[in-house]
Amino acid sequence: MNQPLSQRLAEILREETGSSGLTLNRLLARTEGRGIFLVIILLCLPFVVPVSLPGVSTVMGGIILLLSLRLALGKSARLPAFLGERTLPPGVQQRAIGGSVKFLRWLEKFIRPRRTPWLATRPAILANTLLIAALALVLALPLPSPPFFFSNSLPAYAIILLAASMMEEDGVLIWIAYAVVLANIIFFVLVGGAIVAALAHGWEALLKYFSAP
Repeated sequence: MNQPLSQRLAEILREETGSSGLTLNRLLARTEGRGIFLVIILLCLPFVVPVSLPGVSTVMGGIILLLSLRLALGKSARLPAFLGERTLPPGVQQRAIGGSVKFLRWLEKFIRPRRTPWLATRPAILANTLLIAALALVLALPLPSPPFFFSNSLPAYAIILLAASMMEEDGVLIWIAYAVVLANIIFFVLVGGAIVAALAHGWEALLKYFSAP
């Protein structure tokens, strides 16, 4: 059974106190890649409310897409060099990692390893990371919150649940994540149908306008 990530981060924080060489990529390596799921969760947090700032989802979704595709390809969990290789000052280490420990301790009240062996298999990792990549692509779409409320929130909820399930190997939570993925599919099929119908109606009105004497 995996050690809770909050405990591992707390250990790293104690060991690295005062260190001037800690980078995010080194931190990910020391958490054996599990920390990348925490990064993905944190990137999704701005979208847990129905309305978010314009343009933010495109940037965050793009980063999540790149990270999840790297994991799907079986590569090590790493951030791009301009982010991952920057040395964290000791003060930032204390605030960022300490804040993450507190957040994870709260999260771990609800998630834990349950019926987990299959989640660690390569097919499961591939399928789940590709799901995250697909949802990240949807999150990155520049759909305005009004009138498309929840167009950012729904993918974010699913990504958070998938990432949390994989981070803690929670074989129960993953099925809730799949249910939210299904809700995303239904929602965006309906939204896509509405957009296509609106475009078709507009096209017909335009043709009538130009064909009228």
